[in-house]
This record gives sequence, C-alpha cells and structure tokens, in this order.
Amino acid sequence: MTKSRVPDLPNEILIEVTKQFGLVSHPGQYIIPGDQRKALKNLCLTNHFFNICASEVLYERVHITSNNIEDFVIRVRGAGTTGTPKVKFISFAGFGNHITDRKFFCIIYILERLPLENLTHILFDLPLRSFYHVPSPNDRPPSLVLELTNALTSFPNVEEFISVQDEAYLLGWLTGPVLWPHWPVIRRLALYNPEILEEVFIEGIVESTTLQELWVLNPRLVGGAETDDEFAQLIDQASPDTAIVFLDADNLGDASTDGDYVFLAKEEEHLDPLLRYVKDQPERVFLVDVDAITNKDDKRDSLDVHPTTWFSKVALSGRLWDLTQYGVSVATAKRYLGDSS
Repeated sequence: MTKSRVPDLPNEILIEVTKQFGLVSHPGQYIIPGDQRKALKNLCLTNHFFNICASEVLYERVHITSNNIEDFVIRVRGAGTTGTPKVKFISFAGFGNHITDRKFFCIIYILERLPLENLTHILFDLPLRSFYHVPSPNDRPPSLVLELTNALTSFPNVEEFISVQDEAYLLGWLTGPVLWPHWPVIRRLALYNPEILEEVFIEGIVESTTLQELWVLNPRLVGGAETDDEFAQLIDQASPDTAIVFLDADNLGDASTDGDYVFLAKEEEHLDPLLRYVKDQPERVFLVDVDAITNKDDKRDSLDVHPTTWFSKVALSGRLWDLTQYGVSVATAKRYLGDSS
C-alpha cells in the first residue's frame, strides 16, 4: 500500500467525503456504478485509514456474478484488517441457465459468513431449476436448497426480497415455512410468476405483519381462471395495509396461457378479477402493463427478450418500486370490464 499525504481534516469529514464515492442515483439501487467502484478501490490503496473507510462503502452493495463469486469468497474468507464486509444490499445474477454445484456452494458459503445484522436487501436472479429437487430434512448430505434456505432465514433485518426467477420464493416450502415469516421486518417482496399459489405461500403473506408491498411479474403464465381465483383469495386474505402490484408482460408461453391480462380483458372481454380489484381498490391493487412503461430507463426494450431480463434490470436499478405510476387507471379498468357506472 503506497503512502500518500492526506488532508489535515477531522476523521469525521474524511469519512463523509469517502461516502460520497458510494452514492447511487436511487436509494434502492443494488449496484455502485463502475467508475465509482474503481475510485473506491483506488482510495483503499491510499493508506490504512482510507482502506477501512472505502472498503466499508465499497462492500455495502455487492453484486455477485458467475465471474466474481470466487473472488468474493476469498474476500470473506480472508477478511484481513478491514473485517468481514458489512453488506447491506446483495444481489446474485449473471449465472446463465445453469449453476454448478461449486458456485452454489460459494453462494451458501458467502451468506453463512456475512454479518447477520447488516443485510437488509436481497435479490436472487439464479437458475435454481438447474439443481432443484424436493428437499427433505432427512437428505444426507443436506439438500442444497435446504442449506440455502437456512442461510437466508438467518438474517433478522431483511426488508426487501426480490426473486427474479420463480423457484426462489418457495425455497424450503416442503420442509418448513417459506422465507418471509422468518424475516420479522420484511416490507417488500417482488416475485416472478408464482404460477401455483401453494397454501403455504398465501399463509406466508397473510401471517406477515410488516409486509407493505407484494409485486408479481407475469401472474398468468399458467393456470387461467384457477390462478385468478387464487390471486383473489390472496388479495382478500392479505392485510388491507399490503399493496399488491401485478406487473403484466407478454411471456414465452403459448397463446392460451399468455401472461397479458390487459390483452385478455380487452380482446376476449374476459371479466378479469384483477381488473375488478383495480376498479374497487385503486389505492391497494395495481395492474401495470409493462409494455406501457415509457421512461427510457425503465421500459422493456428489444434486448429484453424474456420478461425476467427486464425484471432483473429494473429491480437492480432500485426503480422497480416506482412503477405503480404506470398502473391501469380505474377508468381503463371500467372500460375493459364494460362497466359504465
């Protein structure tokens, strides 16, 4: 580490200056931009004081990919003078369509070694289907799914959980409660296509006393009217203080199971229950047509072939929670429903 002359300022001011390098454009953003990360890494090389200060800022938001996961394992294993990273935001993405056992073990290793009290935001964009099997407490060695569930539920201060691929929200559902009852202060959940609303899923939502927002992308990938009824049951049973947002986007299913609620309601005159909730409870239930989002930073473009690509991008940016502004209006819901009142 090179020596450098540091301005003769109180440590409190130097710490605040260091924090400026970690500022993000949105408070819910998971990733510190690359140029700022580079500046923080250079600051770590200045001296021991800035190494500690800049490291703390640098590792507050950690984005784990297939390319850097083993480097971060080394970081948490050999914490050194700066200690184990006090991660607040952690995201796992960029693992393609398959995750190897080795990298999955790395994920569990990282989660098991992070300080429990600091982590508040978790985003999973992982191909869990590539290794998933129904877990059992009797599995020897223990199921990877069960180990991951146990690692996740050990964090007491999780406020936000985003599952970009649909399997993560049911982790451990056969061997114990789904994740969120273990998180006593959970405020926001965002899930991709919970196509079959298991009873334990609904119970998990209903039991939570802190959940403020539930976001669902592509609520009609499969299931038709049966799924509609299950969502209606969920809305009715959930706390009236819980806002429920359905993000509606064309998916890769066949025409009979397409996820476009608005299209179905408009073209088939389908009296969709979700549109009825939008009409009757406009402050609580929202239906957002993803293709109607016009903001250049948030809209789904031609590169977002699958809805999960867009979902991951907007969730990592922290702007997901701002998209209710694009919700179907009461007037539009009435028009689709043929309600002239």
